[in-house]
Amino acid sequence: MKDLILVTGSEGLVGSRFIELYPERELLHIPRQIEFDITNKSEVKAIIQSFDFSAIVHFAAFTDVESAETQRGDRKGDCWIVNVEGTRNLVEAVAEKKEKIHFIQISTDMVFSGDKLDPGPYLENHQPEHEESRLTWYGLCKGEAEKIVHQYLSDHATVLRLIYPVRAQFEHKLDFLRKPLKLFGEGKLYPLFNNQKISITFIDEACHVIQKIIEKKQYGNFHSSSKDTTTPLEIVSYLLERVYGVDAKANSITLEEFLDQNPNSNLRYPKYGGLSVNMTEHRLGMKFSSWRQIIDKLVTQGISR
Repeated sequence: MKDLILVTGSEGLVGSRFIELYPERELLHIPRQIEFDITNKSEVKAIIQSFDFSAIVHFAAFTDVESAETQRGDRKGDCWIVNVEGTRNLVEAVAEKKEKIHFIQISTDMVFSGDKLDPGPYLENHQPEHEESRLTWYGLCKGEAEKIVHQYLSDHATVLRLIYPVRAQFEHKLDFLRKPLKLFGEGKLYPLFNNQKISITFIDEACHVIQKIIEKKQYGNFHSSSKDTTTPLEIVSYLLERVYGVDAKANSITLEEFLDQNPNSNLRYPKYGGLSVNMTEHRLGMKFSSWRQIIDKLVTQGISR
């Protein structure tokens, strides 16, 4: 019999879709958040010792970027405790079994600054930014988690970075596409950046990447993203056109205009972002969709207004 795979964060935007799409669901050990607290070191150690896991896919994270920014510098805040200490608890428990348990850390593009001094799209082996002033607090915490994974598990771990993950349906949380789609339908869509470069992650493709990483026992850094970059304005405008028709239009704004109009904003907005997937494609023998192809697939899947 094959060994079990522990999945943390199985109720979230990405983790829940992984559960839905994984072909051998009977092999997945899926504790709910209320049953398994990754910030409880003894609880984590107990579950790792109680089962014969062959892999751990670590989705669980504090992902509210705006709320995280209000905790900047607070190592007792939820963002640090969950994303850094929770990850530390897991990898410490796995460390002595690292040659048997394949640890897969789900990370983010926000470990990179996205500024003109170090612009994207970022290669899989690009070094994360460590200067706090050039990152969101969420990004810094996820970068710290990556460091911990490599520190404890060295070459026996995988880091998979995602960027603006999207899916056709998920009732518990709006994502980068379904939120503006909903707001447009309500006549409340805010102006969109026309000079910020980004890419997006099709969650279904990310789940396929994780499956391949597990099957092929692939270690190191990987990215799951559209193979090209563009602006939020162009992405959302194309989505609105596909869903509402050619007359649907979104208003635009430059990043600089937005910051001038919102001088008290405490968030960083990376201007030159995006993830490169060339190395991931080569290592896993797969091809990623363009951002237009991702939207086309979401429309086919019935992305809701």
